[in-house]
Amino acid sequence: MILSQQQHQQQPHEVRLADLREGSSPDHKMSSVDTTVTSSPAFDPFTQIFTLSLSDGTPFNVSVPDLDAYILYNVDICINYSAQLGASLVLLVILVLLTKSEKRRSPIFILNAISLALNTTRNVLQCLYFTGPFSETYAYFAQDYTRVPPSSYATSIAGTVLTLMLLVCVELSLVLQTRVVCTTIRDAYRHCILGCSLTVALLAIGFRFALVVENSKYIIAAENFTPFAWLGSATNITASISICFFCAVFVTKLGLALNERRKLGLQQFGPMQVIFIMGCQTLVIPGMCHIFCTPSHLELIFPSHFLYLAILHRYSRDGFKRPYARCNFPTAFVHMGLLLYR
Repeated sequence: MILSQQQHQQQPHEVRLADLREGSSPDHKMSSVDTTVTSSPAFDPFTQIFTLSLSDGTPFNVSVPDLDAYILYNVDICINYSAQLGASLVLLVILVLLTKSEKRRSPIFILNAISLALNTTRNVLQCLYFTGPFSETYAYFAQDYTRVPPSSYATSIAGTVLTLMLLVCVELSLVLQTRVVCTTIRDAYRHCILGCSLTVALLAIGFRFALVVENSKYIIAAENFTPFAWLGSATNITASISICFFCAVFVTKLGLALNERRKLGLQQFGPMQVIFIMGCQTLVIPGMCHIFCTPSHLELIFPSHFLYLAILHRYSRDGFKRPYARCNFPTAFVHMGLLLYR
């Protein structure tokens, strides 16, 4: 690396030569130099610029703050995906162990298990991307991906495809659960809610599918995805709407059930109240994050909240009468593991 002109703009050193002291032999002399260095007060070493060269020798400048931001972003996002990976594996084990054998053949259980397996694989691929050739310092700043092997392209594309598959499984699970929740309400209201559920789910899946297609094209071409940044934002917005919609349906139905229990004199704090509180948190926390967080953070947030939402609202048809240990413990664990990492 060649130091930039910014470093050479410092004031010249002020050097004071001491007296030369001659040794016993005329052929060997020892010199003692006392130097006093005066630095320019305008120079900030933490914002200095250094120069790199492209493969054809063309120089380009990179600043230390840009390099720091790039390194910290990679560390931050790898921690995020690693936390999701561990939480998904633990939750998958808990889901299998705490679900009764006769319930393991239900479509909702199968979709939730597949979603957790997909999210686990997806997070592994994401970590491989951010620690692979695409994320090397020179490749990133020079936009030179000539040494990236085909396997890295395949890993990157597979990660985007698995995100789509994850979203499809979770949306199907949520639609099925909405259908179960609405079995006791009037037909007109039930058909309206189911129609809105399908519309919201298909909208989120449609935008994600378009993003996967365009993103895969740009990955193969190794080009910047900036022209379709609006599509990524739209995908996150539709995913946010889907989260809030399903949370609102589940929390509203549960709130009405709690109100009916209060009218019957059942006011004891129990599993239904715990699920209601956690459902409200699932509605409020992702909503606030998607409003105030940056677009890059939204991509990190929504998959975990979708999984939490899918597992949290595995309601039974008999009015939430599952035992406390089988219903609340997994959701509480997921709440700590997937909501507190951000």
